[in-house]
Amino acid sequence: MRAPRAIATAALGLMLAVVAASAFIRLSAHPGTAVDIARGVHRVSASLAGLAVLLLAAFAFWRRERVGAALGALALTVFLAVLGRSAGSAPPPPAALGNLLGGLALAALLAWLLGRTRAPLASAAGNRRLAAGALGLAVLQCIFGALTATYFAREPSAALTLAHAATGIAVGGFAAWLAMRLRRPLLALLAGIVLGAGAASALLELPPAAALAHPFAVALLLCALAELEGRLA
Repeated sequence: MRAPRAIATAALGLMLAVVAASAFIRLSAHPGTAVDIARGVHRVSASLAGLAVLLLAAFAFWRRERVGAALGALALTVFLAVLGRSAGSAPPPPAALGNLLGGLALAALLAWLLGRTRAPLASAAGNRRLAAGALGLAVLQCIFGALTATYFAREPSAALTLAHAATGIAVGGFAAWLAMRLRRPLLALLAGIVLGAGAASALLELPPAAALAHPFAVALLLCALAELEGRLA
C-alpha cells in the first residue's frame, strides 16, 4: 500500500496547489506578475496531478482495488483538462463553475482514496454517519460558494450568501464535534480557520492573498473530512 499512498498524497497536494492557484487568479482584480506566476503553478501542478491520477488508476487495475474510485478520479481529470483547454484563460461562468467544482471534487476523491490506503479507524456507526453528514454539508457549502464566486461575483445574491454562511457554520460545528469525538485536533483547527476566514472575508475588504485563506481552508476541510470518511468507511 505504500506506493498508492505516496501517489495519492502527491496527487492530493498537487490538486490543492491547483485549487489555491485558481482561487488566487479568480480573486485578483488586475493581471500582473503574481497572477502570471499563479497561472504557471496551476498549469504545472495540474499536469503533474494528471500523471499521478493515471498512476493511481494503473495501480487500482493491477491490484483490483478501488477501481471505481480510481476511474472516477481519472474521468474528472480528463474532464478538467478538456474544460480548461476549451474555456481558455477567461472562462464563462458555466465553465468556471465546472472547473471550480470539478477541482474540489477531484481533490476530495483523492483524499478519500488516501484514507482508504491508511489503517482504518475503529469507530462507532454514529461517528461514520456524522462524518458522512459533515462531508455532505461541506460539499453543499462548496456548491454555494462556487455559485457565488462564478455567477454572482459582481451582484451577490442575498439568499445564496445566507445559505453559504449557514452551511459554513453547520460544517464548522459538525467538524468540531466530530474532532472532539475522535480526538483529532487538526480537524478542529481547520473548522475554526474556516469559520474565522469566512467571517473575515464577508466583513472585510481583503487583498487576494488574504482572501485566499477562506476558499483554501474550505478545500482543506473538505479533503480532511473525505479522508476521515474513507478511513471510517
